[in-house]
Amino acid sequence: MMRPSLSALLLVASTLSTPISAIPFTKRHNGPWPEAIRSYYVAAAEELAHLRATTPSSTLASLTPSSCNIASPNMPSISGLPPVSPGLSLYHVAVGRGTQNYTCDIAHPSSVPVAAGASAILYNTTCMASVAPGALSKITAASLKLPTPAKNKLLFPAQAFVSGNHYFSDLTTPTFNLHTEKANYGIQFAKLLTKVAVPDSMQQLGPDQAKAVPWLKLSSSDAPEGLASDGSPVKEIYRINTAGGSAPKTCDAMPATFEVQYAAEYWFWGA
Repeated sequence: MMRPSLSALLLVASTLSTPISAIPFTKRHNGPWPEAIRSYYVAAAEELAHLRATTPSSTLASLTPSSCNIASPNMPSISGLPPVSPGLSLYHVAVGRGTQNYTCDIAHPSSVPVAAGASAILYNTTCMASVAPGALSKITAASLKLPTPAKNKLLFPAQAFVSGNHYFSDLTTPTFNLHTEKANYGIQFAKLLTKVAVPDSMQQLGPDQAKAVPWLKLSSSDAPEGLASDGSPVKEIYRINTAGGSAPKTCDAMPATFEVQYAAEYWFWGA
């Protein structure tokens, strides 16, 4: 099985601990990987090569996640998704890998599944958004070709570290807890502003052939009753480049509760 050295991809996964100038680079992306994973490695290899060719060696020697210019990334968008509000700047980027959750009225097989929140681990890809946006755009589909990583493990194939968890504090409040032993980016409570269906031309199917859940724009909201905000600067959150997660059209043959695997990029914008 041939693939680029995982250590050579640590920079674009925003987990680099050694200078990039010391990382050996070999373009070995032809292997028996699923196409989504192969596409990720191709994009990562090409962007690493471009970085080496266009960046002074003195800059490469000192390049680390903390020195990434997170003001430079251009967040992907699709028609109908409103732009980031004026005055906000990029705060954090994470890939979420987990499940969209649903309930069904099993007494009525023709009924439509009802969304019941989501649960996902969030992985820090902030530096990748700046250094290797092409590789970042491939992660969601690639990650669904493999089992969900165990707790506190890196996200393959990006080798990205955990930056928090995504869940619902109640039925209507998506929550992003970006507090781990390694870093604290705060806790964000949110509410839905805009939902845009993914065009067929951009569909990234899940392992069960589930279609991609919509792209979203969320805004910050007050903490639900009994919970407290920690003063996070985040004002808007985007869910983009989604893969999988959609429920079947009806509840026929489905259990009362079920989960659908998904992955998505989450872009956090703060004041």
